[in-house]
Amino acid sequence: MNLEKCPHCNKTLKGLFSAVLIPQSKSEFINKHLEFNFDAYCTSCSGELLNKIARNYQQQKAEIENRLKQIITYIPIISSEAPVKWEYDIVAMVTAQTTSGTGFATELSRSFNDFFGTTSNTTNLKIEKATQLCMSDLRIKCLRLGGNAVISTDIDFNEIGSGSTNMLMVCMAGTAIRVRDITNFNEKSRDYIVEVIELTEKLEAIAEMNKN
Repeated sequence: MNLEKCPHCNKTLKGLFSAVLIPQSKSEFINKHLEFNFDAYCTSCSGELLNKIARNYQQQKAEIENRLKQIITYIPIISSEAPVKWEYDIVAMVTAQTTSGTGFATELSRSFNDFFGTTSNTTNLKIEKATQLCMSDLRIKCLRLGGNAVISTDIDFNEIGSGSTNMLMVCMAGTAIRVRDITNFNEKSRDYIVEVIELTEKLEAIAEMNKN
């Protein structure tokens, strides 16, 4: 976009003390949440506009986070490449790691269960919790980069230390993509994905305000 002045505040975009246009995605965000219709915004006027949006949502922060926890699992994470029908843009590689203690009691329980040929529920629960935390982190990173799905995902489990200091590490990595046509998702998932993206945008606005 080749402009000499900001369409919103008329601040000059050329010269020593000029402003610069903000990314188009942020301009669209401002238009959407303030019901404006400007083609672009600059660094001179966008800050207060983003802060205004953030203040509107600050009171809703806890509610937004709780809702996001409930539906974020609808952002697809798959270990294979994207399905053939998906047309998408590659966003970036995303990674997530989590470490949790297992402890002596868990190790002792697992030893007895291994001896008797059964499975340790305590260990399995910790592995499951760590895995879910990693997947949530992967989804959030994907969303913050502008993606709506993660493909070619790999997961590794490792133990660090021994005895009472034993720790469980879960590592995940995948490729964040933006599927161009979300009608490729089933109707229920599609609605939730749209909502997840909107909720993430609101939290981003709140985080932006807190930096200032």
